[in-house]
Amino acid sequence: MAGIRFKGFSLHEKGVRAYLSMERPSARATRAYVRLHEMAADDMTPYMPARTGGFRARTRAANASMAGSGHIYAGVGPMGRYLYRDRVMVDAATGRGPNVIPGVGPRFETGARLTATDRTLRYSSPAARPAWFEAAKAQRLGQWISEVQRIIDGG
Repeated sequence: MAGIRFKGFSLHEKGVRAYLSMERPSARATRAYVRLHEMAADDMTPYMPARTGGFRARTRAANASMAGSGHIYAGVGPMGRYLYRDRVMVDAATGRGPNVIPGVGPRFETGARLTATDRTLRYSSPAARPAWFEAAKAQRLGQWISEVQRIIDGG
């Protein structure tokens, strides 16, 4: 990558030179920033676990509320931590997994401290994989950069 440049910002990857003006961002930069957030959130969704769709829906809602803030949720709720890291979690006190509540699904006791095991998760969705944001970034980074550059350039 040769680098990214627009007024008040430049980045050169090989020489690791970066310049960022602390001036108020232009409307285009703000729009590009929000669009990048939307693209990243959308592109990671196919790689996320989706047994019922609730996890994806909660993550999407959290990301919609954070658009343009500089933060993106790869996964929300307590389940996001262990799903993203691909490790089976157990109750630290008992060493047991969650209780299965009929019609609701697996749930740990309220306030239980969880610890990761060395066992990997099995996802129900064939496209799901751990570190889904990284998978989306590896697949779509070039398109993210092109879209941001297009918006910055006035397109």
